[in-house]
Amino acid sequence: MSAAVPGIYPTMPMAEYLALDALSHTPVRYALDQCPRAGWFASRLNPERVREESEIFDLGTIAHRILLEGSTAGVAIIDPNDYPTKSNGNIPKGWTNNEIRAARDLARLEGRQPILRSDFAEVETMITVAREFIASLQTTEPAIWGAFQPAGGKSEVTMIWEDDDGLMCKLRTDRIANDHGVVVDYKTTGQSAEPERFGRAALSGLGYSFGAAWYRRGIEKLTGVVPTFVFLAQETAAPFLCSMPGLDPERVAYDDERVEVGLNLWRRCLRTGQWDGYANRVVYPALPAWERARWDERVILTKDGIDYASQA
Repeated sequence: MSAAVPGIYPTMPMAEYLALDALSHTPVRYALDQCPRAGWFASRLNPERVREESEIFDLGTIAHRILLEGSTAGVAIIDPNDYPTKSNGNIPKGWTNNEIRAARDLARLEGRQPILRSDFAEVETMITVAREFIASLQTTEPAIWGAFQPAGGKSEVTMIWEDDDGLMCKLRTDRIANDHGVVVDYKTTGQSAEPERFGRAALSGLGYSFGAAWYRRGIEKLTGVVPTFVFLAQETAAPFLCSMPGLDPERVAYDDERVEVGLNLWRRCLRTGQWDGYANRVVYPALPAWERARWDERVILTKDGIDYASQA
């Protein structure tokens, strides 16, 4: 672990950020939404924590790096034609022979992200579409457009702050305006990026809006500015559509409160040394209101002579 000193660090490498002895939002969210032990297990407090790394870097991961950093230096583009099978000279389809897998593994050892040339062509198309979308914001969302201009913002900025009771916390922005007034988080999805659908599936289910509240808190602590936080969502399948979901005031207030409660829970666990798991008693999950309403509607329709069960 590296000592965490409060401040703003525009050029800190990712490896150094990950090594900081400071708390990120994910363990706090786990502690709040699951249980404290789940949060502890995912945090730096767990000496046996294993960092999981995907065996295959998807298109979104590499698109994220290129769009924000503007460079392919950390990417290894691998052409199957360069790695024929030694026994018969066949060109592999994907990572299907020892030769091309060895090239992939070497790239990972060198700290680069391997990708097949055919897949990289899709990444290039994704980046083109994303940049065109950003360019279209100049008249509709000038502040967000400005944050993506070379003189208007920066990518991959690390921020460290001391929260209440001396708790050291950290964040790393995707893109932030130089005046700290706008933060853009680039998210790729294999599902729909249509704003309403993305909001339902990702903001709540994947905890993205909790992360946004964490960022707002940290940036305000450091700069006094409460930023506007938006997502640049992009689909990883053609035509690689983009959208820009925001956060309505009710959600902002909801997640600001959740971050506050989550941090209080974390501090309490630190003080007591108690990191409880799930309840050791029977729990009866409530029937969701939407499920009850859907069934009631079906019953009414059946009484009116429309039997959906017989049409299934």
